[in-house]
Amino acid sequence: MKNSAIFASAIAIAVALSGIAACGSSNDAGSAALEGSGGNQSGGSGGSLGMDSGVAGYWGGAGTGYGGSGAGNYGGEGNRPGEGAPDAGPDAQADAGDAGDAPDACAALDDSKDAVFFVSADDSNSMASPAIARDLIQRGQQVPGGLIRTYEFLNYYNVGYAPAEAGSLGIVPEMKKSDSDGSFELTIGVASQAAPASRRPMVLTFVLDTSGSMGGSPIQLEREVVQVLAGELQQGDNVSMVTWSTSQTVLLDSYVVTGPNDAKLLGIANSLSANGGTDLSAGLNKGYALAQKNFESTKLNRVIVISDGVANVGQTDEKIIGQGALLNDGDGIYLVGVGVGEGVNDMMMDTVTDAGRGAYVFVDSSAEAKRMFDTRFDEVMDVAARGVQVELRLPWYMGIEKFYGEEYSTNPKEIEPQHLAPGDAMVFSQVVRACSSTEYSSADPIEVIARWQTPVSHLEKEVSVQSTFGALLATQTKYQDKAAAIIAYAEALKDPLTAKDQLTATLAKIAAVDPAGTDPELSEIKGLIQKALTLY
Repeated sequence: MKNSAIFASAIAIAVALSGIAACGSSNDAGSAALEGSGGNQSGGSGGSLGMDSGVAGYWGGAGTGYGGSGAGNYGGEGNRPGEGAPDAGPDAQADAGDAGDAPDACAALDDSKDAVFFVSADDSNSMASPAIARDLIQRGQQVPGGLIRTYEFLNYYNVGYAPAEAGSLGIVPEMKKSDSDGSFELTIGVASQAAPASRRPMVLTFVLDTSGSMGGSPIQLEREVVQVLAGELQQGDNVSMVTWSTSQTVLLDSYVVTGPNDAKLLGIANSLSANGGTDLSAGLNKGYALAQKNFESTKLNRVIVISDGVANVGQTDEKIIGQGALLNDGDGIYLVGVGVGEGVNDMMMDTVTDAGRGAYVFVDSSAEAKRMFDTRFDEVMDVAARGVQVELRLPWYMGIEKFYGEEYSTNPKEIEPQHLAPGDAMVFSQVVRACSSTEYSSADPIEVIARWQTPVSHLEKEVSVQSTFGALLATQTKYQDKAAAIIAYAEALKDPLTAKDQLTATLAKIAAVDPAGTDPELSEIKGLIQKALTLY
């Protein structure tokens, strides 16, 4: 997920968390500085400061500060996200304002080279943030702005990109002029092929939290997640299972299931109970020891940790998780993190799954357990394209003014390639601006390149789409307006002082995109906004 170099050097999280560092990328960074020479960084600290520990328990204790370093948009190292800083909150980077038309803005750029950016939307199947936001709103609470990861909203809600041809990826760039002269809203969808009729066999290792904090709803949701997953398994799938609280208990070791709804798995799921202390560290160690012992390179290998995250995890565990993800030249043991319960420590679960290169989802109901692990099983559990790297090439005078993904950089080594699930799409949304409106030409090119590896054989593949500003602006958009409405909803929740006005404006966007109210994702968002308007 997030850049490993940044991950290793970032600050420690103070939310009941010991030893794991948070990424210092320009997550959901606001308007970036439009500086040319050397790509000057001009972001700021701040963002949403530590939230009250009593807010639904989602902070797992004391609040966590959010800030961030800015990213220069033109040239040089300044285009990479700020290293060693907390996650950037809304508008954490300096607003460019009219800097795009500053007299020296273009003079500082090299007009002999394209402006090249490498972008990351986070692993395409991490989608806890919108589910947590929905849970809070439905329970009548405002959403702490620091919980919002806009790119996860684009993962969770289906923008609707058509599947790619078998063995390839589909690239769909769409563009509109923004309200500001010289800037454009650019949305890029990178879609995978449809899920295959039959998947690879699986080696699953469940790491199940049975500590006392899981009592009540969390343990029941944990049972239901295991039950739903049991219904998706096939004859021959290999399952191990360890529970942890004060101590660890191995319930299964390399058990070969008989088929869907294996009686032994369902019996264990029904018997799970909560008591004792919290020792996630030891639970993960035990789970990964089982996973590595049973690893099979031709199969899908997954560790599934289900927890409310109210525990500590140490640096040693981070290394173990990362090493597991790198087995078999990178096609290794990926971690699926499932957060449950009103008091889930979101930062803990996000950080752990970050190290494990897998999905992080939040389950707040039986319906959500089925949605994630039945309806969207392939998105959460499978991989269609390994290590997808997306490159955006713009004319020399263009830069990224605002980026709604996880991170971007001019240096490809700064951006961790992401896995893409079958039947899924990565969505990259950004505002791009010219250093001067007089430099813009509708005939100038835009190119998007996607590079990846096939899941089993690791064959290197590449596909690209070329167009021009004029051609994109003249083409009727098909997906961009829905993506923009989803983004607007997420961004509106980041600041309680402006949320009411922004949420109201988002309702208008939704009405324009889906006037008949037939889109289920937008209908869900509309209902949540109407509820949220009574809270802000």
